[in-house]
Amino acid sequence: MEMGIDGFSICGYTDINRNSGMTMLLCDRPNTSGIFQSGGSPASHEISLLNSNHRPDYSIDGILMTGRSVFGLALISEVYRYLRNINAGSRLDDNYIPIVPAAAIYDLDVNGEIPDREWIERAFKTIGKNIPVGPFWGGTGATVSKYSNGRRIRSGQGYYEISLNNVRVGVYVILNSLGDVYDLNGRNLTNKNIGSLNKLKEKIIEGTIWNEFTRDFKFNTTISAVITNAIISHSEANYIAEAANFGLASRIWPYSTSLDGDTVFCVSSCKYTEQVDKIAEMARMAAELAVLSIFF
Repeated sequence: MEMGIDGFSICGYTDINRNSGMTMLLCDRPNTSGIFQSGGSPASHEISLLNSNHRPDYSIDGILMTGRSVFGLALISEVYRYLRNINAGSRLDDNYIPIVPAAAIYDLDVNGEIPDREWIERAFKTIGKNIPVGPFWGGTGATVSKYSNGRRIRSGQGYYEISLNNVRVGVYVILNSLGDVYDLNGRNLTNKNIGSLNKLKEKIIEGTIWNEFTRDFKFNTTISAVITNAIISHSEANYIAEAANFGLASRIWPYSTSLDGDTVFCVSSCKYTEQVDKIAEMARMAAELAVLSIFF
């Protein structure tokens, strides 16, 4: 899948032996960014400055989205080193200080091996616009449909982009959810035992759906990043991230439980003017289609 928004590039690494990997979104300065977190147990780094109660006059240099939980987040030091070497970041005296928020999924269940600097070294050699959809990069070890005993369906990473005149909105997602994925017609793509959305509603009304749930809801996180070239404010970036989260919730059930780390970033290169509500709806729709891109 090709990313067609100026001001952004992307790269990643797939570690087949560890069944994991990482994705790095690179952002040109200046830009505006925000975040929305709905999961109760996020594994993240340097995200507080994205909240709307912090200073609005900064730019970020990228977003790291990785597997291996907190051990994947440890890669951030290598990201900082790489960006500093290319003079990326805020310049303070003679130093460049990169700003890179990050989030991680838990994919240590197959093996507990932790990543090393080779991930970053190899990833940055692939910088470009192309995003391989499926079990690659940060989505290598991602799985879905895990709320029933013994179930685990392989998923991966997805991307979808929507255009309106000169404005573009793209959504990247790493899908590692507890829940099932439903298409736009309500068809369950990952668990035939549960069935369609109509069947799900029947099971909810009857109360039988809760028999499917195990006591162990941990190890689930969906990470997403909205990118756009629309002119938006810092608070609007947070609003757009929240709208994209609604799109994810429309395709995934259950979603954002207390032991999920669901996190949506938003960053814009701020080139073209458009109504923020249009941008938010584009982000919501692109989020839905990014999830579905993994399965079609």
